Amino acid sequence: PDADAATHVAPTPDLVELLAREVQALEAAERRGDLAELRRMDPERPTASAFFRMLVRHRPDAGPDFARRCARLVHLLALRPEALQRGSLGEAMAANGISEARAQKLLAARGEALTTQIGLIARRLAQERALPYRELGHLLLADDDGESAHRTRLRIARDYFRALDRAPAADAA
Repeated sequence: PDADAATHVAPTPDLVELLAREVQALEAAERRGDLAELRRMDPERPTASAFFRMLVRHRPDAGPDFARRCARLVHLLALRPEALQRGSLGEAMAANGISEARAQKLLAARGEALTTQIGLIARRLAQERALPYRELGHLLLADDDGESAHRTRLRIARDYFRALDRAPAADAA
């Protein structure tokens, strides 16, 4: 059987959390070389030893497609580990000025377009020191058209538009 077939199920929240903790642990231990290697790593052809240590620790049976998905996530988590937060991606996008057009592109994107949109938004939020990693991780690791990805997109949209709707009221007050 194809090793990736088993990994196309919805990713466990634990895997996203475990990878985020691993990256934060590298930051706490001041392993700057490992973090720099993860930031420079090409997620399509991951070669960073720190990434492979994480992968074999948490998903030793990962096939090549799922390993690339994990590499994309770890690459983004390493941008600014101190910016990682557990909050809502939609709320963070609204609070940090991500446009409705950009949010719509993220919500509609699949495949490589999704990877591109997530990368753009993650870099922006990391610069703002507000990178909610959970939903970002779920989108990267889930099957594009699966139920888990659908629920994650709806949650992001709900939180984003609710936050935008609250913003004018807060500005007027």
